[in-house]
Amino acid sequence: MKNPKYIKLPTSEEQIRELKIGDIVYLSGLICTGRDQVHKKIVNLIETKQLLPDNFKKLRGSAIYHMGPIVKKQHDGTNLIISGGPTTSARMNMYQNQVCKNLGIFFVIGKGGMEGIDWKKLPAVYLQFPGGAGAIVSKFIKEVASVEWEKLGPEAAWFLEIEDFGPLVVAIDTHSGNLFLR
Repeated sequence: MKNPKYIKLPTSEEQIRELKIGDIVYLSGLICTGRDQVHKKIVNLIETKQLLPDNFKKLRGSAIYHMGPIVKKQHDGTNLIISGGPTTSARMNMYQNQVCKNLGIFFVIGKGGMEGIDWKKLPAVYLQFPGGAGAIVSKFIKEVASVEWEKLGPEAAWFLEIEDFGPLVVAIDTHSGNLFLR
């Protein structure tokens, strides 16, 4: 078994290019969640030359997680993620190149793989997180740092400070390695 890689976000392009399919990764730092509506909204703002909220600038060298959390509003007004399993990534195929390129995203986390993404050119890698394990995600979340487009509920962009989130498997790398095509 390969030694796991513990990566502090944001990271470098060099570190991304060193990853190979089958590597086990644990991430720490700021990530953002995003499902269909977040991806669509980001691409729409880019294409119409509108500014994205400032929070998205913090994602350069970081990750987007295809996840719609179950969130509980605490008595003090803070948000608590109760569950956060991955959603099927293929729904974001048509948006992912543009989102990664414009935000400088190096990691895409989800389940089921993706098609039509130029992982080598971006560069970015696809990390698989197991479906059905959403309840354990909350143990990796240190804080809900902020949320954009909260009215979208689980479809909102949740900015999360995570610690040792994993194990995540490199399922698609920047060298044309793809566990879904084997």
